[in-house]
Amino acid sequence: MTSRKGPRTADRTLEILETVAASAHPVSAKALARSLGCGLSTVYALLSPLTDRGYLVRGNGGYALGYQVSALHRSFRCQMGLDNGIHAVLARLRQAARAPATYVAYQGDGLLIADVATAAVHGETPGLDVGVDPRTHAHAHGKIALAAAGPATRRRYLDRSGPRRFTPNTISSEQRLTAELRRVRRDGLAVDLEEAHPGMACLAAPVPGPDGSLLGALSLSVRPEELRSRREQLAAAVRRAAHEAQL
Repeated sequence: MTSRKGPRTADRTLEILETVAASAHPVSAKALARSLGCGLSTVYALLSPLTDRGYLVRGNGGYALGYQVSALHRSFRCQMGLDNGIHAVLARLRQAARAPATYVAYQGDGLLIADVATAAVHGETPGLDVGVDPRTHAHAHGKIALAAAGPATRRRYLDRSGPRRFTPNTISSEQRLTAELRRVRRDGLAVDLEEAHPGMACLAAPVPGPDGSLLGALSLSVRPEELRSRREQLAAAVRRAAHEAQL
């Protein structure tokens, strides 16, 4: 019979990291034991390698994240293409378009947002979070992801919640969404006009990796009237930036 000790230890170790990361203040060993529902001696046994390796640090108030977490994050951002190069591309795109520019990095099957980098204007940001976005089919960058995904992945997304309506402009018909994604693949550009949020319009272009898979999408966020009056200029700017991001 296979022992569950190894997997359970790994689960609890990750739970400790997640609990400490979610706290605004250091977390005591007793608080971690209560959170995990295990004995204090077990918690100390799990904390020891985490502190020895620099993933946690112990202070007067308890345990906090250590320096090694920062090193992991730097490596992660490098793997996702979120290095200084993409920030330079975003800065140029923001300047050329005079609008907030965002890079959304995808992971896995292409529908999981792994990270987000934004070059804002006057503090305006799109407010995107990592993870699976329920507004994927309504956002321009989400349409890029759905258009690049395989049929099975798109089917899973639609079966999970369907093309839900978030505003009166959201495409909520599978037939219309299929036609929209076909246009996105043909044009290499996605647009949403108040489909995800009222008062917001976006354009996005894909950033493929060396093997042709989708790494991410570059997008611009503007007011609907700006999209209508400057659509060709904005589309040219985001396409040019997406090409730069591939180099």
